[in-house]
Amino acid sequence: MNLYEATTKELEEIYDDRLSKLPSRAPIYTATERVPMIDRIRGAEHVDQIYKKDLDAIYRPKLRELKEKYKDHKRCFLIGNGPSLNETDLSMLKDEVTFAVNGFFLKAKDLDWKPTFYLVEDHLVAEDRAPWINEFKGSTKLFPAYLGYAFPAAEDTIFYNHRPRKSYPDGYDFSMEADKITYTGCTVTFSMMQIAAYLGFEEIYLIGVDASYDIPADAQEGQDYAVGVLDMKSDDTNHFDPDYFGKGFRWHDPQVEKMVEAYSEARRTLEGTGQTIYNATVGGMLEVFERRSFHSIFPEAKSPEVVAAENEAKQLAKTPRMLVIDMTAMGNGTATGEIKSTLFAGWPSEQILQVAKHGKDQMALVTMGEDDTYPAKVSTAEEVTAAIDAFDPEVIMYRQVPNTSELHAFAMQTIERLNVPLVTWLMDDWPAEMERNDPEQWAVHGPDLIKLLEQSAVRLSICDAMSKAFEERYGHPFKAYANGVNPVDWAELRHQEGKQLRVRYAGGLAPNMTLDSVLRVAEAVENLAKKGKPVSFEINTQKWWHRDHGDKFDKFKFTRIETTNRPTEEYREWLREADAVVIAYNFNEETRRYVQYSMANKTPECLASGAVVFAHGPADFATIAYLGSTDAAAVVTKPEVSALEAELVSLLDNPGKRNQLAEKARQIAFRDRNVVKLRDALRASIAQAVAGVPQVSEFIKKPVAAPISGIDQDLFDAPLHTPDSLEFMQLLAKKAGAKSDPLLLKIAAANLLLAPKDTLSVLGSSQVRAAVDKVLSGLPASNPDKTHFLRVESFVAARLGASKTGKHAAE
Repeated sequence: MNLYEATTKELEEIYDDRLSKLPSRAPIYTATERVPMIDRIRGAEHVDQIYKKDLDAIYRPKLRELKEKYKDHKRCFLIGNGPSLNETDLSMLKDEVTFAVNGFFLKAKDLDWKPTFYLVEDHLVAEDRAPWINEFKGSTKLFPAYLGYAFPAAEDTIFYNHRPRKSYPDGYDFSMEADKITYTGCTVTFSMMQIAAYLGFEEIYLIGVDASYDIPADAQEGQDYAVGVLDMKSDDTNHFDPDYFGKGFRWHDPQVEKMVEAYSEARRTLEGTGQTIYNATVGGMLEVFERRSFHSIFPEAKSPEVVAAENEAKQLAKTPRMLVIDMTAMGNGTATGEIKSTLFAGWPSEQILQVAKHGKDQMALVTMGEDDTYPAKVSTAEEVTAAIDAFDPEVIMYRQVPNTSELHAFAMQTIERLNVPLVTWLMDDWPAEMERNDPEQWAVHGPDLIKLLEQSAVRLSICDAMSKAFEERYGHPFKAYANGVNPVDWAELRHQEGKQLRVRYAGGLAPNMTLDSVLRVAEAVENLAKKGKPVSFEINTQKWWHRDHGDKFDKFKFTRIETTNRPTEEYREWLREADAVVIAYNFNEETRRYVQYSMANKTPECLASGAVVFAHGPADFATIAYLGSTDAAAVVTKPEVSALEAELVSLLDNPGKRNQLAEKARQIAFRDRNVVKLRDALRASIAQAVAGVPQVSEFIKKPVAAPISGIDQDLFDAPLHTPDSLEFMQLLAKKAGAKSDPLLLKIAAANLLLAPKDTLSVLGSSQVRAAVDKVLSGLPASNPDKTHFLRVESFVAARLGASKTGKHAAE
């Protein structure tokens, strides 16, 4: 049977049949409703194959190979994810055998090593974090067989036979034969212990196993089965990173008392075997196992206080104090206001301040409030300046736009006055439109734009097509950041069945963007509906667009317009209940000049909705071209009503096609438009601007057309494969020519802050030190790159108890 064409009832019957064949059928071991029904069926079939065939044929032999491989290794480290991990010098574990679990990939971003083994046991973690887990490479992944519905077979993956404890409810079972079976113990740490014991390690050390939890008051607790399910509404305080189980992510009630009972069984089982579990956690509440201080194992380790201070500094460096100057306020309902609130979500409220336009020529100070609010205070220029000075920004992000003469003048003055790193952001091609239609305004904005781009440490666009076009036009690299979606925010993919089509469009009706094409869709729907086809069109737009252009739709009896301002969750559900959602652009030249290189802000939401994305516009517009390239949308690139009718009929008559397109679209949205990943990448770009780190990835990605600041071209043609900034620093040192270039100092200063010990070691080599000293000697004492490097080097050397060896050490 073609699952895409089956009815919902048929799919449920098929899934029940597949589920009945599995040894672990309890809800805690199977897919939740967030997994689409077709994926549940496929997943259950994969789990069935693992139990019946692959455990014996593939995975048990692999576990035995690991036992042989590690038979001569005396010790290993099991890494929990408690807050104490931020006080533990994890650099000491680089060459050790390590086990890590769940969200450790968040910590691994700051390390230069990956754990030997990586485990996930909880199906909620598996579902919510699947994109991150699948991308996490460099470790051997160990998953219970029942998670075969969430994870594919892969070269780096071993599934093992993990079953409910035999002694339930009165006791726990600890297996010494993990190749045959392991047992549940209310925590994935218990599984790590069983596998580590099977592999033969004599000394098994726990790190970051705090065994202490404080459930936030706003966490929503469900009771779908015996163990409570916590749906987070705020940052996570129980693990090393606030995003670990951050807003929207689910986890099970930790049940600490039961964990401790399971740990006690592990201790009892290992007594007299020559294998012992020690607790080397910094602090924490776990006292089941004998304590061994981390420092006694690693005498060279940094103290918890130093590590905590360094981690705090790293966290602050990821979100520097940022002044945003932009016409639209964060979270004000406009496309550009929403993209800022989406991408800046999670930025500490005390680390961000916005100056926005208010009314015709006033300004407002916008801050981040509680519960996703953005309080705005109308202020005079003097008040705004005083607030900025008190805020003391480390970086300015400015989005220059037309028709904002007062705000633009204030922005230019502030940028020049503060002289801090600058990030510029272009979200549409207003320069082309202004240059053509408003030469008087362009005479001011044009030169300012060129100056701003020259001065910017980072330049942002809205999509790859815009980055490419602007790089060719302005001669500077741009990074693309657009709106995204968080997979955990979206309900189960709705299975479409039957021959009916409810088409929905949410957005503006601007004559220079969308109006003509939305009218054309309405006409196509009207023609089909009059022929008896069960199709309708619903438009939700802003009140001003309805006021100015709503009458143009009056002739269409099968089109309805509303101006409802829905809360976010209701808006998602409104999209999800549609059979198709429209993204449209006009075919005229005015629209082309303005939005040819733009990415529709609602693109990821439409892709994630579960409705078919129905796109109508010129084939070479960035949004339309992107959707066409995905093969996950219905795309009509001719301004013809008949072409729209034909595509609508194709969708109407084929619910299987609709389901296939919707499934693929959601997969693309969750993989490529994951807003959590986009936020991390944007934060990294802004942090690089503050640290003075050049966009190394840009240098490495492709050869540069001409030498940069006197550095030889062949450096950039070198076979670099990853943006390793330490390697890049060494290459710069080797290529240091007669001309002093501060790029080496910028790289060195950034590395000292990010990896102080390794960088000091590299700087200790004669070649690199000589190159650095050569650059320092060629720069005046007042040079900001020189003073910044010397200050950072002194600070780091003092913190590590080291000494500077360069001839400028006394400066």
